[in-house]
Formats: sequence, C-alpha cells, structure tokens
Amino acid sequence: MGESGRKRLAAKETLRSNIRDYIQQQIAEGVYQPGDRIVETRLAKELNVSQAPVREAMLELATIGMLEERPYSGTYVRNFTAAEIEDTFGARAFVEEYAAKRAAKRASEEQLAEMRAVLERMNPEQGIQEFVQLDKEFHGLVMDAAGSSALKRVWSLLRMAEWTYLCAAITAFSLEDLIAQHWKIFRYLEAREDSSAGAYMFLHIKGFGDELGRYFSSHEI
Repeated sequence: MGESGRKRLAAKETLRSNIRDYIQQQIAEGVYQPGDRIVETRLAKELNVSQAPVREAMLELATIGMLEERPYSGTYVRNFTAAEIEDTFGARAFVEEYAAKRAAKRASEEQLAEMRAVLERMNPEQGIQEFVQLDKEFHGLVMDAAGSSALKRVWSLLRMAEWTYLCAAITAFSLEDLIAQHWKIFRYLEAREDSSAGAYMFLHIKGFGDELGRYFSSHEI
C-alpha cells in the first residue's frame, strides 16, 4: 500500500473512531437512553458525514455488545442489567489482573519506558478523547509486556478497551484521578511488585464495571 493509501485508511479509521466515541458520549449524557433506536441516516446527517463510517461505527459497537441490531427494526442501545455489566467487566478484570502480574515480572526496560512515555502524555487539561486513546495504548502495552500471545488474543476478543470512552464519561473520578490510577499501576510494574500490580489492576477495572452497572440500572426501561 502506498503512502496516500495509508493516509486514507488512517483517516477512515479516525473518522469511524470519532463517530464511535460520539455515540458513547451521547449514551453517557443520556441523549441516547437504553432501548432507544439510533437511526443511521439521521446520525450521518447530524454529523455531516456519509452513512458508511456511521454504519461501521454502529456495527463495531454492536459487535462489542453496546448496541443491539434487531432484524427488520434497526439498531438500538442495549438495555444492560447490572449483572451483565458485572459479568463482562469481571472477565476483563481477571484477564488484566493476570496480565499485570506477568508484566511486573517480564516487562523489559524498553517496555516500561514506553509505558512511562504514554503516561507522561496524559494531562488533566486534555480532552476525554485524547485521554481515552492514551488509556488504550497503556493497557495494550501492559498486555504486550505480559508476554502471552494467548492472553493478548483473549483480551482482544473481549474488545473491552472499546468501552473506555463510556467508562471515562460516566465515572465520578476526574481525569486527574484516572491518570493517578494509571501511574500507580505503573509504579507497581516498575517495582516488579507483581501481586500489588495485579490486585490494583483488578480493582481499577472492576471499579469501572461497578459504576457502569449503577449507571445502566438507573436508566433501565
């Protein structure tokens, strides 16, 4: 693929990602309630984009379970129960706990330097969208440092990183608090304290699940 082709692909992926984040923002702000239908043509017109990237973003959110496609009816915001959220985030918490424990033992100095560089780019003054991208990078680096291709595949299949925007949008924690949490995980990794790294990572992920569970419970139809 030529340089121009790579640039077009990157722009397309960025647009889809921005639309995906926008939909999550609308859910977080209560504009889209659980059970609401999201009309592809209406959203494309609202954002002044073609229907293709909107369709792709909605399909991606349906794949991870945030939206629900109903035959001959359309695409709707899933009406989650607290139990479903707990199950989903519980699975991610166990996966990332194990990854953090492995990473604390196996991470190279170069991998730790990459994590530090990502965290140093986090700034409380930045927008949520930039924070979310850096959050995904950090957690991806931890998974890589765990040194397990099987574990990375499981994490990728869960696609839980795609929930990050909604989590960050509804959490009671400030961006400053969230950044501090990531630094604490890193400090445990850097100190090779595997048990503490795993335990704190578990609480970090599970905390988001608990908040999301309360959020969807308060919006049940």
